[in-house]
Order: sequence, then structure tokens, then C-alpha cells
Amino acid sequence: MRTQRALKILAVVLLIALLAAGSILGYALGYARGIASEQAQWRSGDWGKLNQVLYTIERFFIEETTREELMEGALYGLVESLQDPYSAYLSPEEMENLLIQAGGAYSGIGVEVTMENNRVTVIAPIAGSPAEKAGLLPGDQIVEVNGKNIEGLPLNDAVKDIRGKEGTEVTLGIVREGLPGIFRITLTRARIERSSLKTEMLADGMGYLALSQFADNSDAEFTKAIRQLKDQGMKGLILDLRDNPGGYLDVVVDIAKQIVPRGLIVYTEDRNGNRVEEYRSSLRQRGYPMVVLVNGNSASASEILAGALQDSGVPVVGSRTYGKGTVQRFYPLDDGSYVKLTMARFFTPKGRAIQGNGIVPDYVVEMDAVHRITSLPFLGSLELGSEALHVYQLQNMLTAMEYMTAPVTGVYDQPTADAVAAFQRDNGLPATGVLDASSTEVLNKRWAKHARRADVQLEKAMEILAQMIREN
Repeated sequence: MRTQRALKILAVVLLIALLAAGSILGYALGYARGIASEQAQWRSGDWGKLNQVLYTIERFFIEETTREELMEGALYGLVESLQDPYSAYLSPEEMENLLIQAGGAYSGIGVEVTMENNRVTVIAPIAGSPAEKAGLLPGDQIVEVNGKNIEGLPLNDAVKDIRGKEGTEVTLGIVREGLPGIFRITLTRARIERSSLKTEMLADGMGYLALSQFADNSDAEFTKAIRQLKDQGMKGLILDLRDNPGGYLDVVVDIAKQIVPRGLIVYTEDRNGNRVEEYRSSLRQRGYPMVVLVNGNSASASEILAGALQDSGVPVVGSRTYGKGTVQRFYPLDDGSYVKLTMARFFTPKGRAIQGNGIVPDYVVEMDAVHRITSLPFLGSLELGSEALHVYQLQNMLTAMEYMTAPVTGVYDQPTADAVAAFQRDNGLPATGVLDASSTEVLNKRWAKHARRADVQLEKAMEILAQMIREN
């Protein structure tokens, strides 16, 4: 499946924009003629200035340079000047790395990022990844990699520095709202598997399916999960897309075809407002009512699915989604490099633009992000003086459970030790104030119950779905 998808992506790359062409040969010849004609214009126009700059650098710069290096730098800068975080020039090596990742697994820290205010910003860590275990959260800004400042770097360059070989270490400088200065953490890169689905049967025949990413094989997993929930007597479904940063377009379309009634799922428009592509469902009847959960970290493919379901009458609960609604395609160059360009925008079936707007829920229910923390990883005992992002996470959990009232600092200080000791006493553990493995295990069990009770978005979704089941 992964190999097939990588080949499929490569095929799309090589046959890009053929929808608008009468034939492959006609497209290729027209493309070549167009390029040749435009290049002739560049040589006689403003692009002559580029040659002047190249000559000046090669003639007078104090260090030795090569024409190849200078031209590569110009290409990166040319695409970067678009000021679009999703467009990039990719060298052959970078494109090869991207195709490896497209296969569904890769080596790195496991985090989905975007560029905001010239900083690499976390959309969401991938479940079970080094990033999640280290305590990285949506909204964290990565400003340093191994002591090097990466602010203002193109997103692809910054991400290239963060990725690396499985088993190697990388030290990140993190800026987080509420923490003073830059917080530095060291993570060990690992193999990242992009799978992501969990199910549960709730009360009164309500099925619950949380999808954390539209990854390789998520569509097949979704089909299997729905079948299992039906076998358990599901009468209605809550689809949880919170903190889902997106994924493959073909995967979200395949999933949508299983739950979106016959008609449009999503369509795209180019810069002139022309409709480029349409994706449709032929589903006659879903057979059960649904409610969708979203939040500010639901992005891209999540917004496509939530928007299609909302336009078909499915209630959406939560907070406004991220608002990433653009399409990127890869255009090949002669030497095996590529230009990745944003070339269209997504729209919901009813014509709502996702880019910059997101999906506004039918029932807006805001919720403290702390209660979306799943559990605290145990990476060794925490005691006075310990400093880590998961100390920050621990302090937030203790505050939410009313064991701690002091400021959250990310440093295991005396108020934190006192709060841990109080928690230990309440749960029959030795009140040492040191968070060891057994205390972490009990804390996570207590937190799971607390977070479920405090999940006001899920509670609202259950209330709505229960009413729909009664009326169905």
C-alpha cells in the first residue's frame, strides 16, 4: 500500500496539470514551447539583472563560489518570495525524502508543523512520537535546532534540520506562551508511523471514533472500525477530528465516500476562480446519525471532511478549525528537482472557502486545551530542579485537578513537589513529592477520568447525538 501510494504520488508529479491538456504529448510540447518562449523573453527583459548580480558575485565576492550554488540559492529565494509557507523549491534529494515520507513512515521526531510569523509552529504532535512524549503541544514554536536559530528560514529548510536518522538526538529551542524565554529539550529521533484511529462504545448505542490523521491506510482502518462498531450495536456515531492536522487527500475522499451522502465532497478553484477538480460521493444512505467534533488544531483534510458533513446536515461541535484550505502540486524541472506550488483553494460543497476561515461549528463549545492532554509520559523520575516540557504538562494537570495553585513554570519547584505529595497522599502512595513510575501510572489513570468528565465538547456531542438517536 505504501509503495503503491508513493508511486501514485510520483505519477501525479510527472503528469501534473494534464487535466487541462488534450493529450500527454500535446501537454509536453506545449509546456516546452511555453518555457522556451518565456525564457527568450527573460533573457531580453528584467531577468538580465540576475545575470548582472551573478557576474558581480563571481567576479568580486571574497570567497570562491560556483554558478550551481548561486543558482540553487536563487531558486530557493525565488519561491520563498511568494511568502507562502506551503510553496517551496525542492532539490532532487529533498524530493526523494518527501516521497519516502509519503510512504507513511519516516525517521524524525513526529510533529506536524506550519510557518506562522516566521516561526516553525506545531500544529500537532503525532500520537506516540518522540515529540508527544517530550511534551510538545499545538502552538509551540520551534526557534532553534541544535543551537542554530531557524527563525525566518523557509519551512522546508527548517524541517530538514529537525528530521534525521533514527536513534540520533536533536536539541530544540521551544517558545511557548506562558513560559519565560526559550525552553530547550533534547529528543531522540525515531521511526514515525502515521497511523491513527481509536474507537469506543459509549452509552446508549453511541459509537465514538477518533481519527488523529488521514494517514496511509486510514481509509481501510476506518472501514474496519465502522464495521466493528456496528457489530457492537452502534446506533449513532461521534467522529472526533480534534487535533487532526490532515493528511492525504485521497484518503479523506475515500473516508468521505463512506459517510457523506451522494453529491459533492469538496471542490477546488484556481486563482481565477475557475473550478479545477471535484470529488463526489455516491453513497445512498449512511444508516445512522452522526455528530462531528473539531477544534482549532483540526486542519486541511479534517476541514474537508467536517465541511462536507456539515453541508449535508451533520452537526459539528467544538471550536473553529485551523483554516488550511489550499492545494499544493509538484512541478518537475529538468534536473530532477521540483517546484511545489499552492495552485488552488478548497471549497465545501456549498461553496464555503476553508482557507483563512476554517469551519465554524454549529455548536461552538470552547474548551481548555489542557484537557486535551492524553497522558504524562514517564521518562524518568521528576524531582526538585527537574526542568522539561513534560514538567509543564504535569503542572497543568495538577492545576486542573486542583492540587496546585502556583504559576506553571516548566521547572519542578517546591510548589510542584508539594502538589505531587498531596496527590500521592490522596491516592495511597508514599508522599515523597518525587514523581516516580508508580505515581505517574496512578496520575494518568486519575487524569483520564478527570479529562473525560471535563470534556465539555464531547459531552455536548453526546447530548446532541442521543437526541438524534431518539428521533431516528
